[in-house]
Amino acid sequence: MGLAETWVLRNGRIRVRQADPGELSVVAELLEGASAWLESRGQLGWPRPFPVATLEATLAFGPTYLAWHGVSAVGTFALHRTDARFWGERPTEPAGFARYLHKLAVRRGFPGLGRELVTLAELLAREGGAARLRLDCRADSPGIRSYHEAARFEYRGEIGGPGFDAVYALYEKALE
Repeated sequence: MGLAETWVLRNGRIRVRQADPGELSVVAELLEGASAWLESRGQLGWPRPFPVATLEATLAFGPTYLAWHGVSAVGTFALHRTDARFWGERPTEPAGFARYLHKLAVRRGFPGLGRELVTLAELLAREGGAARLRLDCRADSPGIRSYHEAARFEYRGEIGGPGFDAVYALYEKALE
């Protein structure tokens, strides 16, 4: 899959493609906007301003995607090949058994797009040979947790403590 590959959603009104490193500030703006919305609802989100250096570092774990409506970025997600920090080492799983969904965010005004991006992440994970899609979210965010549970992700436990800024709930979905 190259940078030029594009996925079309909503009858061509939304185009999704892999972000190039020069667009990470656009990803950061989307994450900041989602955080502001979460905070307005009494939930914690990502840091604001979001550090672009963090996004640059995570490119080593897998691609970040941007969804575009015309010339406006309206959604983002990252799909990592590993996530030892949250999920630990998995020596009994074959290489590529799972992909890890991170930094899913959608600009307000595009209802349902988040669910479509999750579906695309599932497709990309399956095409990459994964049998599972995994994610984490803050354990104290009932709205986000119920969002993922409604998408048939199954709760797999929690992680937190030293080295973590909060307790995180772990979710997994079998890919069919």
